[in-house]
Amino acid sequence: MLASLLLAAIAYVSPVHYPIELAGNFGEPRPNHFHAGIDVKTDRMTGKPLYAMADGFISKVSVGTHGFGKAVYVRHPDGNTSVYVHLDDFAPQIEAAVKRYQYAHKVYATDITFPATMMPVHKGQFIGFSGNTGSSQGPHLHLELHRTQTGDLLDPLAYLKAYVRDTIAPAVYAFKAYPVPGEGTFQHGSSPRVFTFDKGHFSAWGKVGFGVRTMDHMNGVYNSFGSRLIRLYCDGRLVFSADINGLPQSMHRMMNSWGDYNHFMQSRVWFLKSFVEPGNRLPFLKTGQGKGYILFNERREYRLRYVVSDVFGNQTVREFTVLGTPEALGPRPVIAGPEALLTSRDNHWQTDGIRLDVPGRLMAVDRLMKPQLLASARGLSQAVRFVPGNVPLLGWADLAFRIPDATIDPRKLYVAMTGTPPRYCRSEAKNGWVYGKVRELGMTYYLASDQQAPTIKATSRSYDHVTLSITDSGSGTAGWEGTIDGQFVLFEQQKNPTILVCDLRRTPVGKLQKERQLRVTAWDFCGNRQTFETSINY
Repeated sequence: MLASLLLAAIAYVSPVHYPIELAGNFGEPRPNHFHAGIDVKTDRMTGKPLYAMADGFISKVSVGTHGFGKAVYVRHPDGNTSVYVHLDDFAPQIEAAVKRYQYAHKVYATDITFPATMMPVHKGQFIGFSGNTGSSQGPHLHLELHRTQTGDLLDPLAYLKAYVRDTIAPAVYAFKAYPVPGEGTFQHGSSPRVFTFDKGHFSAWGKVGFGVRTMDHMNGVYNSFGSRLIRLYCDGRLVFSADINGLPQSMHRMMNSWGDYNHFMQSRVWFLKSFVEPGNRLPFLKTGQGKGYILFNERREYRLRYVVSDVFGNQTVREFTVLGTPEALGPRPVIAGPEALLTSRDNHWQTDGIRLDVPGRLMAVDRLMKPQLLASARGLSQAVRFVPGNVPLLGWADLAFRIPDATIDPRKLYVAMTGTPPRYCRSEAKNGWVYGKVRELGMTYYLASDQQAPTIKATSRSYDHVTLSITDSGSGTAGWEGTIDGQFVLFEQQKNPTILVCDLRRTPVGKLQKERQLRVTAWDFCGNRQTFETSINY
């Protein structure tokens, strides 16, 4: 009991020493993922000092992984871990530990874990500088909060409310009706349609789901944010609620199921569904037995009410009335056969030389494929596309192509997704097939060969820096290693991932003011290697 009280008493402080303004909040809907933290503005600058939000210790540091750029993880005694992302640089003691690890393991991109006793930190202690590294679209601090044991994502704003001013309620713009095909109608139609609340009265019959378009706003900033809490009531009874918190990191792509993905791809506007599709397992979506659908089966008025709130308790209410009006329902669609992908089974599809395996847990709803086999000028096989439009899976499925010629080195083969350049789909050759990992059924895939090593060029040199460009038009650059006079030196990836820079002053190679031999080797995902050598004066 005492331990629980002590943990509950831990308070968090701001990670910056100026008023917090947000560019993004936790849980914002985005294609294929939720926004996993809050984005703290840094006045469009890099190099702002950052501080630990609570006592703890540095448990992990990431460099060049997960799109994070440089990131620091601080584990706290209350069972949470705070994560500071897109950093420009680390505090000196962290930077020294990272460099020791990189040189010991001869690697740039890495996740480094540290024991609890190595780097303890106190609340408010300096840990690094804000930056724009990784997949950041501009200078800011991306701040996450994880449950340490599970990795589930928490809303950092709930712990930092004292540092943010927000008296503005969320905006609720419109709703969308989703009659279940063959089981419901809304406004005399069976197709999903968008409506505004000002009409007030509608008609429906049978089983209908709803979705809402909503955004939140905060004082002093022009940005729009996601809404934290969404509830839908029918006749005063709660039929659906979404409190966006405690997100398992493995469930990011279920955003495409909760949000109306197709609507977003067409309009760049999200409608968030107030019902739960069969494959959607997001734990913060709560419904009764009806899974959020409303059954209009009586001749009477049904009163529906949306209540949308933010983490500060500001809320907006929107209401509309639906009159139950008996109406003929169309036939129920049947999804079956060899080209059906069902949530209730593991799905296997195969044609001559191509096969697809999609576990049912990767499907949000049952879907019928329409496979197309296409000519491929660059590939060793026909190309395949499984559906028109965009249909994202909830995780990675296996797509395999039979190796057409036994004389081809299987190590040089990979599954490619059409693009410029073609995208490498994490591939492995075994038993006469090449297996790739895919998670979008609407893209075009084929079997490709990569016999060409990466290209390495020196783009600039100065007295203390060497800059290289490494490009690969096939499977892509997988790694690199540089040496000076045979001794490992670190080349760091830049914002443009094809550019690598070695700061000679931060290497163990002493400055001797003489000619030195620089050697850099790069390799791609098919094992092709290229070595670049030149002389430098240092």
